[in-house]
Amino acid sequence: MNGTDNRRRDRRDTRISKKQKLILNAEEQLESKLGFDAFTEGEKRLGWLLTFASDGSTFKAKYKFRPYFYAATKDNMEMDVEAYLRRRYEGQVADIAIVEKEDLDLVKQI
Repeated sequence: MNGTDNRRRDRRDTRISKKQKLILNAEEQLESKLGFDAFTEGEKRLGWLLTFASDGSTFKAKYKFRPYFYAATKDNMEMDVEAYLRRRYEGQVADIAIVEKEDLDLVKQI
């Protein structure tokens, strides 16, 4: 197997399959029916997370987050870099956005 085949396999491994999405959706629906809707907005809350398996044993759950970083490009190359990153990291990157850099050392004039 060559390097290209390895990269393809690695990309497939990071994607969520349709079956996994269906399972996650079913779990969310069941939790909602039991009164455990996902907390997505509103005032901050403090609480405890108790995780029990069906056999009564406990387990630890981890919070998933989306890390981010900024990358500088040469002038007028933003679109090319974005397109390359989308192709190169397809299925591994949640989002790519072009943002303008603000020079915080400049004095703002009103």
